[in-house]
Amino acid sequence: MVSLDLEQDAAMDILTRLQNGVPPEPQDVPHIRVGRESEEKRICDKPTEGLPSVANGTGQIFFVLGDFGYGKSFFINLIAHRASEQDFIRSEFDIQDIEDLADKDDLYVGIVRNIRYPDARGRGLIPLLRQFCEEFDETRLDSMASEYGMYGHSFYTMLRNLLEAWDNGRVHVDRDDEWLDDREVLSAVAGYLSGEDIGLAEKHAIGKKGVGTIRKETDKLYDYLRHIRSLALELGYDGFAVLIDEAAEQLEWTSDTDTTQRLIDLYNRCYKGGEFENIMFVFVGNEEKWESLIDMAGHQALSDRYRAKKIVLGDLDRENYIELVMRIVRITEIAYDSALTVTEEDAAEIVDEAASIHGDINSLSPRQLLVFPKGQDNQQTLIDLIGTGSK
Repeated sequence: MVSLDLEQDAAMDILTRLQNGVPPEPQDVPHIRVGRESEEKRICDKPTEGLPSVANGTGQIFFVLGDFGYGKSFFINLIAHRASEQDFIRSEFDIQDIEDLADKDDLYVGIVRNIRYPDARGRGLIPLLRQFCEEFDETRLDSMASEYGMYGHSFYTMLRNLLEAWDNGRVHVDRDDEWLDDREVLSAVAGYLSGEDIGLAEKHAIGKKGVGTIRKETDKLYDYLRHIRSLALELGYDGFAVLIDEAAEQLEWTSDTDTTQRLIDLYNRCYKGGEFENIMFVFVGNEEKWESLIDMAGHQALSDRYRAKKIVLGDLDRENYIELVMRIVRITEIAYDSALTVTEEDAAEIVDEAASIHGDINSLSPRQLLVFPKGQDNQQTLIDLIGTGSK
């Protein structure tokens, strides 16, 4: 029997998500992961191009590709978990289709609003900015600004105004004749940087005047992202993993030049000095779409980089699927505090039947085994099939 160190509540959460066809949270992925070790090692462990290389100061782009239901979203959660283990901040979010990459402001906002941390609960910029307030003084802020080229950028002005408000407990906004406390200024900086529309007094308190929201600063958005990365590095994190999952991969689509230009822009910034060092972008999606998009771009360097950095997820074999069933058996036992009578022979029968229904073992996908082990017309999921009966 598979041995798992797992609390009952966490086990029930895993089962609930799997029952609904949703991958577990990143921290729970190791409890059900099987196979694809080489793909994981390349992105997470390889010193010359994986997360260790990003921690050492390079920028990277990977493309994780596969058919619908073959575990791409699960795999991206695995990368998120490994990035947190290596003390990276991360941002993991869905886009509806590849074409959404053309909207630079939406891409930026998606990244910033979904920042997560390895050492704290919370999402977005508030945890990072609070840590900045607690650890920085003006001397350290100026030192960081000098090292990372922040002078003259409004990001530096915001941090300076935030630090002043934090040190004094509040700030008077002369232009609006209002007092704002330090928490309000913190919220204003985080809100503005996250694409929210904040009030006039809040804008003036953080040094913004004629600009409504950050979305109107399109030409500067990647500079903001770079400076947020730099602040994270200065606060002790080792890098930034940006994980973008293409959610609507089965829809029809038509590529456009704005989408290809955005990828070229990201490529240039990741592999050019002084730009996106210490950031890894991972795009997850459908191989056929990405092949078409890259070919359409007509950019030889991007095409070469894509060919070098694409990872097509390998098929799971029969033994992988049997192990997956046994892991879910063990999770079910923990969730219900009940011993089950499912043996490895039983698990093999479940896998073989599912493979037969869906074609063969090479045609079986993780989603089909988890959600439709007896076919799409049958309402029993794998968890239903395993059951909760005790010995």
